[in-house]
Amino acid sequence: MITFKDGLTIGGNSPIRINCNIGCNKIEDIESEISKLEFIQSCNELPDMMMDLSLIELEKPLYNYIKNKLGIPFGVVLSYRRFTKSRGYQWDEIRNAFFQLCSDGVSFITIHFTADLDLFYKARQIRKIPVTSRGGGMVLHDSRINNRTQNIFREHIDEIADIALKHDVVISLGTTFRPGTILDACDSIHIKETLRQLDICKLLQSKGVKVMVENIGHITLDKISDHSKLLSKFNAPIMPLGPLPTDTAINADHIANAIGASFAAYIGCAHIINCVTRYEHSESAITQDATIEAIRAAKVAAHIADLSRNINEANHYDTIITNNRMKEYSCFTDSNNCTRCSTVCPLKLTNI
Repeated sequence: MITFKDGLTIGGNSPIRINCNIGCNKIEDIESEISKLEFIQSCNELPDMMMDLSLIELEKPLYNYIKNKLGIPFGVVLSYRRFTKSRGYQWDEIRNAFFQLCSDGVSFITIHFTADLDLFYKARQIRKIPVTSRGGGMVLHDSRINNRTQNIFREHIDEIADIALKHDVVISLGTTFRPGTILDACDSIHIKETLRQLDICKLLQSKGVKVMVENIGHITLDKISDHSKLLSKFNAPIMPLGPLPTDTAINADHIANAIGASFAAYIGCAHIINCVTRYEHSESAITQDATIEAIRAAKVAAHIADLSRNINEANHYDTIITNNRMKEYSCFTDSNNCTRCSTVCPLKLTNI
């Protein structure tokens, strides 16, 4: 279990937490993303934490709104900072960006330590979809054009650890080679990256750094169960991306994600559920309604898992709903006006 500096606990016997992502790819996105945050707040559907996945650096970052208006922990992806396709990364610039994020109060930072070229070249040979990680792809690009023997974040891991420890920032181990299709799940690339994440997790923890782990991806339920045996070796909370147990849920990915995430959480390899919208694989622009729908789906998935994990008071609202149904003699919880069974409602017939 870890505790963010904001006080939120992750892992162990804590409830399953919900993370929701927002972000701007271009300046024109700012207004819609701010409106989305305001809509989340107005609907009283706050997740436990959020990530600002903006690819552009704004004068007033979106994460400031999360911190100042929503008051929940927030994270970012370090590889999205100071990257250009022409020259990749410069360490001094990355380090300065890291310091700035820490000064701004970031709770956790995703870093792609395992974006390794040997895995990439092998993935291109054997996989249907070699890489789907945006941040990991950027790090791989930098390593290729700058002829690095190891990626820039792995090269500077000791300094990164010192900065994170000094500012009490959690490092989330990014996953570059999570499977982008169920056909690649648990292949040798997936396993090797997970093992490298495990080594880096242990290294950072030995330095006193708080760590959580990103993994999984597109993977069927049986393989989630298999992969959980490896993930159980991490003494750190897991934040799976997905898992999506089918590739066919186009325009219904929020449902597929809820099924996969609830199962993963129940068997102990998901301590944070990421909100996935119905448009994950069909639309570039995510609407406000789709975002709220994704948050609600993730909350249901988390609650189902917590019930089966016997988390304290997880069944509180289930008990309230059951008592209301008993009181009203109705499947509805707030009225006695249900007409679905016409005059032969079994609850009323058996109460005569």
